[in-house]
Amino acid sequence: MTNERKIITFTFAAHYLFHFYELAFPALALSLAASLGLDLGGVLALAFPMYLLFGLFSLPWGILADRLGNRLAIIVFFLGTGAGALGTALSSTPTALMVWLGVVGFFASIYHPAGMAMISRGTLNRGTALGINGVAGSLGMATAPLLAGLLNWLAGWRWAYLAAALFALLWGAAMAMTPIDETEVKRADTGGEGGQGADMRRFVVLCLVATLGGLVYRINVVSLPPLIELKAGFLGRSLMEIPWLKAEGLSTMAAGLLVTLIYIVGMFGQLTGGALADRYRLVRLYLLFNLTCLPLVLMIRSVTEAPLVIAGAVYVFFALGIQPIENSLIAHFTPGRWRSTAYGITSVLIFGVGALAVPWVGKISRDWGLENVYLLSAALICLIVVGILFISGRDPYFFRKTGSRKSSS
Repeated sequence: MTNERKIITFTFAAHYLFHFYELAFPALALSLAASLGLDLGGVLALAFPMYLLFGLFSLPWGILADRLGNRLAIIVFFLGTGAGALGTALSSTPTALMVWLGVVGFFASIYHPAGMAMISRGTLNRGTALGINGVAGSLGMATAPLLAGLLNWLAGWRWAYLAAALFALLWGAAMAMTPIDETEVKRADTGGEGGQGADMRRFVVLCLVATLGGLVYRINVVSLPPLIELKAGFLGRSLMEIPWLKAEGLSTMAAGLLVTLIYIVGMFGQLTGGALADRYRLVRLYLLFNLTCLPLVLMIRSVTEAPLVIAGAVYVFFALGIQPIENSLIAHFTPGRWRSTAYGITSVLIFGVGALAVPWVGKISRDWGLENVYLLSAALICLIVVGILFISGRDPYFFRKTGSRKSSS
């Protein structure tokens, strides 16, 4: 296996696991509410420390990764989140559950600064590699609701976290035994490697835009699985008519399957965004994908049943397609010598500040209905567009076409 394939393989597994943790909890929210005797808002509040810590410690982890190496940091990610998932599975009280989910979030915050930096420094076609890595995240988001719902239906919610713990610990052991060269590869286009692409003013504005994007992202991650279960129950009702299927947990499993299908569509968005990021002007792509998301979040709020699933799938295609474009912009605007730190800064903002969306979703769902959280998403996307227009108005950078080296507008 080449060094580049090693990088892509281990970061793929780590990114998958990060987003599995992220989606497993909301997929199990209604079952946990019944198990713990809490309402939906109370259950979602238990995950706030985890979602906060997903980003809060990304900056210190990024600084450490720049000094000690990304490989070591990702090994710690696997082992630490595995321990946290095991503790979550063994929790018997709401407080213990919240604490162990927090442990998962603390170690999960390693991935984005270390994993994104390893890819951006160690792969030749950066946008394509980031797109492939994005597929891993989409796969985690796609399979988490299905696997968590299936395991909950078969044996209870604890088995979802036991499976995640085993997966993480095995990959951590494998990476610990695998040498990886972290020397930065040379590219014909050196923009963003400390040369003509580095631009800290645009990076600061991009951080503000990414913060708003993190709020939009978290709103959808937390809201979509229970919204599908509540307002798109056609699959669950059909399965209920099969007499030999156990009724308990069946609606959660059915909703998990639909959310899985939505995030499978999102994988193609990641690949599309990554491929386009290697060929076309990044800021224009960033603007186009965000503008497309605006009417889609309003549609998600307004429709039910099958149209809700379709609207969710199209939205997730573009929302996840934004990620390799955004990560390419981060790499393009920052010098390579502190790339992990740069990704740490943006991860704090995207996942740390983005965690504020969790209590917002809980409050809005209690007071005005879960579907109305997407009005907040629409307002935030409008602010994102304003920020991107500011960056674009300052002579945006763009990558050249692969192979031909001919600029594309």
